[in-house]
Amino acid sequence: MDEEIKKLLEQNLKLTEEIYTMTRKIKGYLAFQRLVSLFYIFIIIAPIILGIIYLPPLLGGLFDQYKDILGMQGGSNNAIRGLLNGGTGSLNVNSLDMGTVKSLLNK
Repeated sequence: MDEEIKKLLEQNLKLTEEIYTMTRKIKGYLAFQRLVSLFYIFIIIAPIILGIIYLPPLLGGLFDQYKDILGMQGGSNNAIRGLLNGGTGSLNVNSLDMGTVKSLLNK
């Protein structure tokens, strides 16, 4: 009877050691997965934040160059600039000079 209990205890100890090593591997894998998920979130969020910060000034300069083609005056309400500043903007299509648009299309 004592030999059987000793044999069972040794088998139990061996299985416990295997479970411990597998548990350590799983913990390492989960820690690695957390780091990878944080990296993926950073890869997604960082360009969005940088776009919000740097894109409006760049697009503002771009639209200033094409102001004549778009038919907008310097002192009037700039619908595009309003959109870049977070507003809804209001582009009045009726105020566009159709002669200018036709002359640009014919070139």
